[in-house]
Amino acid sequence: MKEYKLVAPDIDRLLLFFDRGHINPSIPSKALVTAMKPLFSMLSDLAPMENNEEVKTIWLQISRGSMDDYDRYEDLLEYGEIKTRDEYKARWLDDYPNEVKWYRLVLVESHNKNHELSFRGVSLDNKMIISAELDRNEGPSSSVFTEEAAVALCALIAKAAAVSMGKVREGTYNEDVNAHLPYWFRTGVIKRNILWENDPAWKEDALDGLSAETVTEFRKLLDSGANEPDKIGRITSFTANDFFRACACGYRALDYDCGTLSPSALYLRYADGRDEGLTGTGHGLNEGPGIDFSDPAAWDVWFFSQRGGGHPWEVVRGGNSTHVDLFVCHDKEELEWKYRTGKINEAEYHDLMCKSGYYFSVRGKHRPKESVTFYTALSAAGLPVILEDADEIMARFDGSDYIGIVPHHVLPKYCEELFPATYGHVIDFMHVYKENLETIGEAIEWLPMEEAKLVKIIGPCAE
Repeated sequence: MKEYKLVAPDIDRLLLFFDRGHINPSIPSKALVTAMKPLFSMLSDLAPMENNEEVKTIWLQISRGSMDDYDRYEDLLEYGEIKTRDEYKARWLDDYPNEVKWYRLVLVESHNKNHELSFRGVSLDNKMIISAELDRNEGPSSSVFTEEAAVALCALIAKAAAVSMGKVREGTYNEDVNAHLPYWFRTGVIKRNILWENDPAWKEDALDGLSAETVTEFRKLLDSGANEPDKIGRITSFTANDFFRACACGYRALDYDCGTLSPSALYLRYADGRDEGLTGTGHGLNEGPGIDFSDPAAWDVWFFSQRGGGHPWEVVRGGNSTHVDLFVCHDKEELEWKYRTGKINEAEYHDLMCKSGYYFSVRGKHRPKESVTFYTALSAAGLPVILEDADEIMARFDGSDYIGIVPHHVLPKYCEELFPATYGHVIDFMHVYKENLETIGEAIEWLPMEEAKLVKIIGPCAE
């Protein structure tokens, strides 16, 4: 393997060996175990992450080096991507526009039940470069060539880690990170209506094609206070047909192709299909004989039985965040919990159970057109229904909520946990780029990075 330097182009070349993604734990060689030790020793007095005591993380700043360190002139020339040294320089500056490049180093260390060191992992730039089981006999890794790259990386980044840890101990590291860490690694928020002012297409996207009439009706329902379980009625005798008819009400309000199909046939056409034995059409975990669609007793037995593995309430198919659920809910479980925990006495329990029953809950914050249309249609039909995340969806329509800005390596979905409650329930996320910063940069509120802190080491550090 060639000799590498502590410059960003060489670090990136070594990282190319790990493009295959996650590495399964393997038995490391003695050379790899030895190569890791300086990194873990160097970060021994760094406090672990707040939400995971087995993980430590620190930012490294590595020089881009000189144009010669880029070392791609001959290749680019051969493939016709450049013709002159000036073009080569432009390509170098395009790939490495800043004098330093930032890398996130993550170290993972865990112990077995005997408190013996059992695992060490090293990740750099969101690539797992070492995943080593230490409580097994030493032996060759699955790829000696990749292990050589890992050994080389450990030796190089140890020098950069020493610089960063020096700043932590001097007390300058956190200020430096918050002031200079590039935006593509940062988390932030921006008011949705500010995006509207810069690009009207954002507003059209927020409304998701909903008519003004539907939005107005939705607002009236929320203003009336009707969107609460204790403000709506209950259905005491419920059947599968009641569920299918509610689904059909929503499908027709959405102008789905319904033709002359029955409500149950429409459910089979548009729902997810994994119905936990409800219709008798499922397979595997969802297979079953089906139930009598018109029998309340059959529904009760199916509803309160131990089911699992399916999506019977996914009435509009989609991905993890792009589907719509029409849940059928019942008060029984909550009342039993309140009784067991002493929040209500036996008399109160029996009184409330007599008034209990079924109601609908629509969930689909990332499909506002379908979820709001389902909600308003079922409400107009006189059915007891609530809409989850209704206030957040209304704020989206008004542009008064925040959109979360996430780092470029993070998929802009399922990121609610990244944002504190100060900003409300953030339900939409985005990446920002250089061209965005020119128009909305001043309006972005960047969240502070988690602070690096020191801990007092008692006794020798584990190696």
